[in-house]
Amino acid sequence: MSFDITPVGPASFDAAPDRGPRRASAARDAVTISSTQVPDEPPPEVLEAINAAARCFEELHEQGRELHFGQDPESGRVTIDVCDLDGNVLRAIPPSRVLDLAAGAPLD
Repeated sequence: MSFDITPVGPASFDAAPDRGPRRASAARDAVTISSTQVPDEPPPEVLEAINAAARCFEELHEQGRELHFGQDPESGRVTIDVCDLDGNVLRAIPPSRVLDLAAGAPLD
């Protein structure tokens, strides 16, 4: 599993790697969704979350920083690095701290 996320902006996105066929589960096979059940646009709370993430991205970008998410190959735990815009790691932060940041806590 990879948490590498391409930065938002002019960079292009790569297609996800082919991981082979998935095992079908009975629960997934039993779900049927018609086109009338899918909304024309995301719910307001999703749009609010997207806008909040965009504001955080812009604020970090103005400070010359961005977040890089990954996975420690030994433990499998999520890693989060604060990097400059050239990709140099400035510091690592624990995943639990990201929740504080999302709630408006300062990065320092």
